[in-house]
Amino acid sequence: MALRLLHFADLHLDRSFASERLYGVGAQRRREDLRSALQRIVERARETQAELITCGGDLFEHDHVTRDTAAFVVQTLSGAGMPVLIAPGHADPAVPSSPYRYLRWPENVTIAAHEELRPYRYGSVQVWAAGFMRADVPDAPLREFARQDVGTHLLLLHASDMSQVPEGATPYKPILPGQIEEAGFRHAMLGHYHGARTGDWITYPGSPEPLGWNEAGRHCTALLTIDDDGTLEVSLDDINQRQFAHEEIDVTGMTSPDHVRDAVTAMRQGKHLEGGVIRATLVGERARSLSLDPKALSMECSDGFGRIAPGGTDGRASAAAGARRLRRMTHRLAEVDPACG
Repeated sequence: MALRLLHFADLHLDRSFASERLYGVGAQRRREDLRSALQRIVERARETQAELITCGGDLFEHDHVTRDTAAFVVQTLSGAGMPVLIAPGHADPAVPSSPYRYLRWPENVTIAAHEELRPYRYGSVQVWAAGFMRADVPDAPLREFARQDVGTHLLLLHASDMSQVPEGATPYKPILPGQIEEAGFRHAMLGHYHGARTGDWITYPGSPEPLGWNEAGRHCTALLTIDDDGTLEVSLDDINQRQFAHEEIDVTGMTSPDHVRDAVTAMRQGKHLEGGVIRATLVGERARSLSLDPKALSMECSDGFGRIAPGGTDGRASAAAGARRLRRMTHRLAEVDPACG
């Protein structure tokens, strides 16, 4: 065997989660989940007897990362017991103020803090990597790359496979599978797309933990095994412990907050969403007697819903008008926090 490596990307440590309307304790617990994921990744690398860990960028969010988190990353990776190669992405570019530049990283960690592709040798395999030195790098990284004909070569980048761009994704460093083959690479280990997928030429491990309700795909690490003859095998293995889910609860016929609370609990248990971050929308016709206290309901469901933002009808209008307004102005149970309670 020439090399076994574990690849991950898009952890986004210190993400604010404001775009998901998660704040305060709820957002902090999601950030703690991301730290735990990094520890699980290092442990998985040991368990699988990997010889190298690679990161395809967006390890942290430069705009929010704290010195404490940066120190945590250094400490966690220094104890990996194997080399670590990081290609900074657009969310964690290696700008002068980045932890990539001002911290003293351990000897086993290499930061590809350069925009041009450079080779790093691990055994008989060359891993070519480049990083973002600023947030807006639109360059096509393989446009002028000289083909490598001798040896086994892998590509490590934070980049966009333009043959399969997920809905809503902003392309960075565009590449195509054909370019990877033409450049002489055996495989490309990428970051940027948050749903895991793999093919003949490209692997995205996805974000280790989902970062919002629009991330319904798998969240994995990728174990790559390269034999001496260049044969390559890729295994995607789920790593996330949380899931984001969007559910609806019909409040028609409910006359007390107890009914809503019981429906919330039944939904979470019936759909096996314990440990999930759930956004629930109350639909249907709200009875005149159904008065909702968001804070009280949040406390009662403290092992789940952490914040509720109510809206909708007050029961004084006609049933038809009320139903229309309830559909238009939903009650959003914006956060389910499994770490409470």
